[in-house]
Amino acid sequence: MKDRLLKKRGQYLIILFSCITLLSLTGFLYGMPNSALADNSGEVKKFHLYATDGYLTLPDKTQVYVWGYSLQNEKGTAVFPAPTLTVNEGDRVEVTLTNIGAKKEGIKRLAHTIHFHGLDTDQANDGVPHTSETILVGDSFTYQFIADHAGTYFYHCHVDTVEHLQMGMYGAFIVKAKGGVNQAWTGGPSYDKEYTFLLNEIDPIWHKAVEEGTPYDRTEFHPRYWTINGKAYPDTEDDPTTMIEGKVGETILVRLINSGYQTHAMHLHGSHFQVIASDGRPLQAKVEKDTINVGSGERYDLLITFAQSGDFPIHSHNVIDNTNNGVYPGGLHTMASIASAASKSIVLLAGDANVQVDGQTMKLDVPPQLIEDTTYVPLRFIGNQLGADINWDEAEKSVVYTTMNTRIQLWINQNKVVVNKKELTMDKKPIIKNGNSMVPLRFVSENLGAKVSYDKVTRNITLTYNPEHQQMKMDHTSMARQDPATVVPADGQLQNQLGDPVVLINNGSFSIKELRVKIGTKVTWINKDTQTHTVTELLDQFDSRNLNEGDQWSYTFTKAGTYTYYCATHPSMDAKVIVE
Repeated sequence: MKDRLLKKRGQYLIILFSCITLLSLTGFLYGMPNSALADNSGEVKKFHLYATDGYLTLPDKTQVYVWGYSLQNEKGTAVFPAPTLTVNEGDRVEVTLTNIGAKKEGIKRLAHTIHFHGLDTDQANDGVPHTSETILVGDSFTYQFIADHAGTYFYHCHVDTVEHLQMGMYGAFIVKAKGGVNQAWTGGPSYDKEYTFLLNEIDPIWHKAVEEGTPYDRTEFHPRYWTINGKAYPDTEDDPTTMIEGKVGETILVRLINSGYQTHAMHLHGSHFQVIASDGRPLQAKVEKDTINVGSGERYDLLITFAQSGDFPIHSHNVIDNTNNGVYPGGLHTMASIASAASKSIVLLAGDANVQVDGQTMKLDVPPQLIEDTTYVPLRFIGNQLGADINWDEAEKSVVYTTMNTRIQLWINQNKVVVNKKELTMDKKPIIKNGNSMVPLRFVSENLGAKVSYDKVTRNITLTYNPEHQQMKMDHTSMARQDPATVVPADGQLQNQLGDPVVLINNGSFSIKELRVKIGTKVTWINKDTQTHTVTELLDQFDSRNLNEGDQWSYTFTKAGTYTYYCATHPSMDAKVIVE
């Protein structure tokens, strides 16, 4: 009897344990995100990062010492910010970190980790020193997890975070929708293009102290530079990761990540945007705004559909954020360049005959060629794509491109070029390669009104041609890149073809802060900047009025004296001409 009771009791216990197990497992499974249940369909994405040091160059040529992550197993190759890591929802992720130490001598051999900010990893893969392993110099560790939520995240070192994060040990971590489709999350809103903006600020005193191994007060934090993806304005306009380009009607996803210590109020001109996600999770309802405060560690996903063409600023409305070491404009400022719906986009790669024209692939008979840092393309291809009539003169071996506003004539194997009846000198000659006539891509494209950008990561060259927009600007921009000045080896002073001194206006400054000339000298200023500037004398003795990109203006000095001048739009820009 006792044996039967014990046996029956054991059966009840087995049944009870089985029910509990089944209920627990069911609750666990139903409590998991759908994407994690389907993780077997995801890929294994592997990355290898190396912790080391390096240097960052800012727009005013200031260099700051940084720490960071690199894709190269070589000391001193840290990039600022770290490489963006992109996976798809459901992927199994393996990120191996090897601490190779600093290249600079005298730097402490510090431990590093990776914390995946916003991702719900387990303790062992969380990268926090007092709960998980730190990686000493010479050691490696592989972080493993499943990317179970599409969204915007970032990663950073969690060793002595207040210093390591400021030194540059951070990067974007993007989880795209399943299969990598252009949706904000699986089943979420679709978009045509996406950009990731990592916001941060730099206090050079901290970086100098770390570089020299001297103590500093961490409660005294006074940034002098503010960056987007490691770039401060005007460098943001030359970087395809920070300069937004699109067409009217396109929808663009902008991922904002604040990896710094300060809050930034990011504002868009010309359009409102929808805030659709926060910190890697969709919002229950979209919020329409034109300015958003992004706090330290926060991430927001913005969806923008541009309804009008033009160039529109994107910048912080904390005004000091728009300076470089106290000089305005700078910092957290970039642009959205939106072309009309009729504009054309051409994407090509040197050595690849397959060219993307408005998303469609066309094959060239002769691929673009990279020769001595200049990309050459078949002369008829570029003319046809940019709407120019093409006339070839076999006797002279010259080509003439003609549009409504522009006429360009080039000669094979000659530096001479005539643009709108003005003769100039090119650095690179048109050439014949394997029996095919080839012309310098940037020169011809920009003079025909196209905008040219280069992606250093993919090495893709993108041409954007907007007939409506370019025709309005043609008078100002067709000559923008063709500077008649040449360098005089004797003293490095720029002169035009008549021997007159030339001052260039670029990157928000005059190229010569103090120019000394003789009485009777004519000085020419050429605006190479994308912004409008003036040359205005302090005592109103001369004034150029507005100079747009490519414009030039001259003044002849007939009296001795010191002439201080400035830009009326950007008064922090100033310089002098001393007439002797």
